[in-house]
Amino acid sequence: MAISREQEFKTCLTKTAFLAILNHFEFDPAFSQMNTYYDTADGAVKAARLGLRIRQFADHAEQTLKVPNDSQHRDLQEITDPLTSMEAQNLIERGELKPGQVTQTLAARHIDPASVHPQTQAKTTRRLAHLPAGLLTLDQTFYIDQTSDFELEMEYQNLDEAKKFYDNLLQNFHIKKQPVINKVQRAYEHVHDSQAK
Repeated sequence: MAISREQEFKTCLTKTAFLAILNHFEFDPAFSQMNTYYDTADGAVKAARLGLRIRQFADHAEQTLKVPNDSQHRDLQEITDPLTSMEAQNLIERGELKPGQVTQTLAARHIDPASVHPQTQAKTTRRLAHLPAGLLTLDQTFYIDQTSDFELEMEYQNLDEAKKFYDNLLQNFHIKKQPVINKVQRAYEHVHDSQAK
């Protein structure tokens, strides 16, 4: 079990801007993760502004709960319970979570862990660049309606240093800063889009 704090900037990107940034910085090799998002039938997790998922990587998995902190910037607490790949697949197939810190936190917020079940999935291909100002992340996320989008994230420790770098990055690549709908909400929107077709 782990509890970490995420402080980050985010913005959506066009494919052109995504490729330009990808070619400008030295990124680690890309890797993929499958996110299975959980909620109750009446959307209690979303209503509580939480993000609940099982995340599967090539050789391991984890269940995570993102809890927003009160801040003018994107500031989150992420609670993580590690899983084996087999555990994750079995939990998803049964529509359950593994008892742990995530389920305890849900229960403390009056959400019955037994009432949450998988609602949708999205696969993200991620690239990371470790820079002095912070961790730069490029994501392309694929949804169940066969569409995808592009996103830039920057996680940081020093707000002033990171903000200066991030603002210059957006300016240099002619990227308009815009609020980002988080991946959970976007994944749910694409469920509705796929059902409307």
